[in-house]
Amino acid sequence: MYLIEPFLNIFYRQAMRSVLRFGSVEEHPVPPRPATDIKDYLLYVHIPFCETLCPYCSFHRYSYDEARAKPYFDALILELAMYKNLGYDFKGMYIGGGTPTISLADLTRVLDYCRTNFSIREISVETNPNHLTDRHLRALKDSGVNRLSVGVQSFDDRILKAIGRFEKYGSGSDIQKKLHDARGIFDTLNVDLIFNMPLQDDASLRADLDILDSLLPDQVTFYPLMTAPSVEAALRSTLGAVDFRKEKRFYFTILERMRKNYTGSTAWCFSRKKSMIDEYIISYDTYIGAGSGSFGYFNDCIYITSFSLEEYIAKINKGELPITRVKKFTPRENRYYFFLMKLFGLELDKAAFQKAFGRPYTRELFFETMLLRLARAICETDTTIQLTDRGRYYWVMAMREFFIAVDTMRDACRTPSDS
Repeated sequence: MYLIEPFLNIFYRQAMRSVLRFGSVEEHPVPPRPATDIKDYLLYVHIPFCETLCPYCSFHRYSYDEARAKPYFDALILELAMYKNLGYDFKGMYIGGGTPTISLADLTRVLDYCRTNFSIREISVETNPNHLTDRHLRALKDSGVNRLSVGVQSFDDRILKAIGRFEKYGSGSDIQKKLHDARGIFDTLNVDLIFNMPLQDDASLRADLDILDSLLPDQVTFYPLMTAPSVEAALRSTLGAVDFRKEKRFYFTILERMRKNYTGSTAWCFSRKKSMIDEYIISYDTYIGAGSGSFGYFNDCIYITSFSLEEYIAKINKGELPITRVKKFTPRENRYYFFLMKLFGLELDKAAFQKAFGRPYTRELFFETMLLRLARAICETDTTIQLTDRGRYYWVMAMREFFIAVDTMRDACRTPSDS
């Protein structure tokens, strides 16, 4: 049975390559929102600045420079106003980076604008442990943030030193204390951790899980290490080669421990109550990306904004949306995307699939579901398809490849001066 896993890895990798086929902006401009559109939209906002750049991270980011950041935030608010003028509204908001909390005054200015001009009901913001201060926490709470996601990656000092986070954010015990003191301020405190880093062994992973048992944050997201081509060399020189043979063992260790106190929100996210999650693409079928290097999915298209700060600001100052690449999904790609994202959230509603695509999943995705049944990755009820534990790991594999494909597209979108 396990012989199917290498095949699945190859299949996922090839399927995700379709993400990389982008066309011109002129063929698929952003339309005004139709008056008949009743879908709930999420707003994703990207803040591409960090104090220093971590060697394993392939997200779009620049070293923070106030002289570059101020005009960026000014342009960001103008971009948001463009979407408002096109008739778009948002129920949820997710702010990622980079480090969104790097300029607190600018961030709260963006939050205040969005709360005033859109129907925002829930706001999630990413941060790093050094920003778990009374000043930051109070300002974010006052600005309507109800979910704070903290990038911890590991509590192991040996790993933190190797990836350059020990000096920036403190030891594992320092971070643990900050997280303890931040509990209860927001509706949801999420802790992001990475598993299958080269220096990580079983004892290190179990120690992280022991700390989580003592902290019991509202939510924990355990990402597998994802290595885009742009960071592979730096990662190898700092941590060593990635061994994907450990990934499965580590994942099932995590799954067994986490289910004692948590329920699954996705294949790699565990929650103590219903709340927003990092993978907002599961909860919202449509989302708009604002900010340099952001992705949006609506109008059956993926839209990418400029990765160049200078181009991004210049386009907005000319009254243009800063979109530089567009991918129009084919009907089959839309079905794959829906199937992938909904099952990553652990179950797919059969009626919702038929409503979205006009035919049952058994006709549209016969081969794919047959393969998953043979692999014992899914089980079915009268109304849903659900992932088994084995299926959860297969979906971790699939989403790892999806995000690596997205990271590869980020690499292609950058210019030599983007640093």
